Amino acid sequence: MKKKVFLIQIGSSYSTPWFLPYSAGCIAAYLKKDAEISECFEIPDILTAREPVEKILDRFENPFMAAFSCSVWNFEYNKVLAKRLKEIYPEIIIVFGGPNVEKDGSLLDECPYVDFLMYNEGEESTAMLLKALENGTELKNVPNLCYRNDSEKITTKTYIPEDISAYPSPYLEGVFDGIMAEFPHIEYHVTIETNRGCPYSCAYCEWSCTKKVRLFPIEKVKAEIEWAAQHKISYSYCADANFGMFDRDVEIAEFVVEMKKKYGYPGVFKPCYAKESNENAFKAGYILNKNQIDKSVTLAYQTLDKTALENIGRKNLTLESFAEIDAKFTAAGVPTYTELILGLPGETFETFCSGICTLLEKGQNNSMTVYDCQVYPNTAVSNKDYQQKFGIKTSVIPQLGIHFTPELNGVQEYIEIITETATMPKKDWVKACMFAVVLQTFHHLGLLRYFAIYLHNEKGISYHEFYNRLFSYIYKESGGFVHDFFVSLANRKYDTETADWTYQRDVFGSTGWYFEEGAFLEMAYHFDEFKSDMMPFVESFGVEPDLLSGLLDYQYSLIRLLNKDEVKINSDWNFYAYFEKNEKLEKKNTVLHVKSDKLFDNWADYAREVIWFGKRYSATLLVNPRDHIDYSEETE
Repeated sequence: MKKKVFLIQIGSSYSTPWFLPYSAGCIAAYLKKDAEISECFEIPDILTAREPVEKILDRFENPFMAAFSCSVWNFEYNKVLAKRLKEIYPEIIIVFGGPNVEKDGSLLDECPYVDFLMYNEGEESTAMLLKALENGTELKNVPNLCYRNDSEKITTKTYIPEDISAYPSPYLEGVFDGIMAEFPHIEYHVTIETNRGCPYSCAYCEWSCTKKVRLFPIEKVKAEIEWAAQHKISYSYCADANFGMFDRDVEIAEFVVEMKKKYGYPGVFKPCYAKESNENAFKAGYILNKNQIDKSVTLAYQTLDKTALENIGRKNLTLESFAEIDAKFTAAGVPTYTELILGLPGETFETFCSGICTLLEKGQNNSMTVYDCQVYPNTAVSNKDYQQKFGIKTSVIPQLGIHFTPELNGVQEYIEIITETATMPKKDWVKACMFAVVLQTFHHLGLLRYFAIYLHNEKGISYHEFYNRLFSYIYKESGGFVHDFFVSLANRKYDTETADWTYQRDVFGSTGWYFEEGAFLEMAYHFDEFKSDMMPFVESFGVEPDLLSGLLDYQYSLIRLLNKDEVKINSDWNFYAYFEKNEKLEKKNTVLHVKSDKLFDNWADYAREVIWFGKRYSATLLVNPRDHIDYSEETE
């Protein structure tokens, strides 16, 4: 009788959609293609549904081995399940691998029910481990392992395969057919790898175990993309660290478009674009975005502070290059968004806020995301000496559901984030968080974007000055809906014990939102109160009354709201040409007529489509590449 080897990659939630378990799938495909292993071992369907632990135990029958893929979203669940398996089947071999497994072997001390830790890429190491166990050969010859040997721990040599071209595809080998047949009602998402490796060594990142980038054959990549299209997969995540690094990435983007035209899928093909954007990244991003298969192109900056950049071992594009690339995408009608990380060592409140506003000065008006700096195993920022050097303090907080409905089935997951450094005490960290929330809510999500741009261009008021004044106004003014709401967010951010940092209100659906997203939704929900609360602030800049009235009418009329899919603005000024075409502001009789394809009649659909799916291309505003716009003007 063949010995059963269970591969386990539990998803982040039991609610839809599910990512097919790609990491475990790659290992399963590799094992199934090995004749020696297939003769001795049976590989059942991968366990991926986050069912109650006692229920999932029923899926195990005479298990020889249970191998877990451990990530931040399933680590605690894996530990609970593995412990129960060991209690029920004392002879079972438990293996923990994946990015959440520390390479120092400490997990063996914490979890006595775990027999082996596996590091780095798992296809060949898993196969070698099974053969060694079956044949009774030396375990020390199996690479990437840590295990107990009497009273000591043994860590074997590190091995990173040079050639991955022959690795089989879990999609093409039918690894996921059983899962999809058992759960036919689920919306599935997929992961596509065109290569492995990343040449960068950012202190907060453990994307890849090697700097050498190794390519999968393009024929395999295309076949996987077509498989996803044929199976009506709406969302494909491209897991390359730097899509656009190679000439062939343009060809891959063109093939994705070809599949979309042929099958109607994928709806979205989302890459992580090359850190140093180049012509290939531009072409690939242009192809995907102009065919509405990607929402925007990432310009990942993380921080603009030179000290922080040095401390994390990262080299950014120059600001001049950033401005040129952003302008190039904008001219081509391709939205961009920028990523920043809060909590990096060396950053201060002042440098952080100045950095955000500098990106606005360089043209990033469309979209920005500020992430808390998470501490992942095996990264530099997780090293205790590194933390001591930079005065890093962290908080372990409950992981909640951003953009999904958490159904954790009784096991809470956690994340560790940096909440203080030697240069940014906790009070400044909270203040910086709230500054970022205010700026994103009012600028990138559009509530006062046009007003800020006008003041910048015509009155010489920098974005840094404008958003500092807005920040002070919101938090210092007593009373009013806007003030009370943002104070409530700040109070929640100070609380690192319960860390209730996911915004959720049933009227916007059961999913969770980033604070800036929740803030925009509440401002839109209470739009008249929002406008009333903002009047003293906007009037404080001394804009001529006639111009201010027209400018605010333009600003507020273009906010996409519930039951609003059309707007007609008659104005004495050429605001549309001024803001969208960079023409000189002139007094002209103009008519702007905007018609959207979609009308939202409930807040849950509005939140999902406009914020979750649409914020990368400014769907909160009724002037973006996906709306129908008619504009005319005549000189007085």
